[in-house]
Amino acid sequence: MPSSAKKKTLIRSFRITKDLDDILQKDAKAKRIGINSLIGTILTKYAEMDRYNERYDTITLKQESFSSIIQVIEDDPLGQVAKEIGSLIPKQFLLFWFKKTDLETYLRYLSLVCKYNGFGEYEIDIDEARANYTITIIHNMGQKWSNFLKNWLEQGMKITTGIMPKTDIIKNTVVASFHIT
Repeated sequence: MPSSAKKKTLIRSFRITKDLDDILQKDAKAKRIGINSLIGTILTKYAEMDRYNERYDTITLKQESFSSIIQVIEDDPLGQVAKEIGSLIPKQFLLFWFKKTDLETYLRYLSLVCKYNGFGEYEIDIDEARANYTITIIHNMGQKWSNFLKNWLEQGMKITTGIMPKTDIIKNTVVASFHIT
C-alpha cells in the first residue's frame, strides 16, 4: 500500500505526438487534474499492474459483459471456480510481485486487483493494536459476483496467509473480518 509520506520526484522529458498530447490534455481537463498528474497516474498504473498483466495471459472485458457471463453460471460451479482461482492465482502473483506470501503482501495484492482490475472498491480497517482487520469490497455486479469474491478471498487468504476470514456477503458487498495474534 502506498506510503503516506511524499515521495521524491524526478523530472523526465520525452516526446509524444500532437494527437496523443491532445488526448491527454482533453482527459486531464475532463478529470479536472493537471497533465502531469494524469501522466503520473498512467505511469503508476503501469508500474503497479500493467507491466505484470502483460506477462500473464490477461484479458480486459467490459464489466457489463463480464457480469452477464457470470449471471448464467450456476452457483456451485461458480463457487468451485472461485476456490480454484483463489488457491492458485493470488499465490502466483504474490511470489512474482513481492517474492513472498504473507498478510502484508496479500493485502497489497488485494488492493491492486480491486483498484486496477475492477473487482470492486476496496477498503480495509485495522484496529490500533493491528489485531482486528475488516476488509470491505463494494461492487455493482450483483449477488453472484459477491459469492465469487467470498470464495476467492477466503481461499486466497487461506493459501497465502494461513488465515480463514469470517465473510459476510450481500448483493453488492463482501465483508471479511479476522483477528491475528
